[in-house]
Amino acid sequence: MRTRIIAALVAIPIVVIPIYLGGFWGLSLGVAITVIGSLEMYYMLEAGGYNPSRWIGVPWAVMLFLAGWDPELVQRSSIEVTGLLTAPTIRLIEVLSFPPSSVLVAGFLITLTYCLFVQEKPINTWLSTSMVAIYLGITLGQIVSLRFLPHGFSYVLFGFLVTWANDSAAFFVGVFFGKHKIFPRLSPKKTWEGTIGGVIGAGLAGAFLAYALPVQPGPVFGASIGVIAGILAFFGDLSISMMKRQVGVKDSGTIFPGHGGMLDRLDSLLFTLPFIYQAMLFYERVVL
Repeated sequence: MRTRIIAALVAIPIVVIPIYLGGFWGLSLGVAITVIGSLEMYYMLEAGGYNPSRWIGVPWAVMLFLAGWDPELVQRSSIEVTGLLTAPTIRLIEVLSFPPSSVLVAGFLITLTYCLFVQEKPINTWLSTSMVAIYLGITLGQIVSLRFLPHGFSYVLFGFLVTWANDSAAFFVGVFFGKHKIFPRLSPKKTWEGTIGGVIGAGLAGAFLAYALPVQPGPVFGASIGVIAGILAFFGDLSISMMKRQVGVKDSGTIFPGHGGMLDRLDSLLFTLPFIYQAMLFYERVVL
């Protein structure tokens, strides 16, 4: 527990500060997370005998992460620490950001062409390479898109805190009151009591944060988003557990002492933050 707390105290500022700064700093963090997460997932799939192509999949995931960005919007969402990085950041996005459909088609064509020369189970190579690039590239890109909204940092912070409230409440309620296993095949320690406690904790956190942070909808909407995010966090956690169990690995990596790999920390967030982004788009287009 001590190692986990120290690792969290070190990791949280490394993640939160670049997101707050936005622009070049957020871009660099997002690319780094995409690369590390992709490599971890490809490592797991290799351990399971799926033979993905990392040298195609990692660049594909990064290009999907960057796809469809408006360079002016990216820079407007940033906190300008230095003007020296403004022009290079805009130019970099103009060069690297293509429409998502174009990146998908190009990736499929390149991967399928490569698989023509794979001797053993080429379809496994195609599917495993494509799955990682699309899953991580698209979901991480949606998280950055949430940062681009007005008060985007507050929405990202809202998503982080609601997810962490869910995880913390589920852990402590499960430890003290958990008796009934909810999904022993994938996660033997999860209980109904802990899961329900986590969802309630996420709902309460959502209501409070929607009041405390400059986010649009208000406490009732925030509580609703929190409850749904808590449920999605549960399934996000199980999704990575499912992959790890099938391929026979305990953790996705070792980058965070006591916590495992990047995917072990991202599992719930890959479900909750894209959902919050879509919920805010729905709210802006339908309600407002």
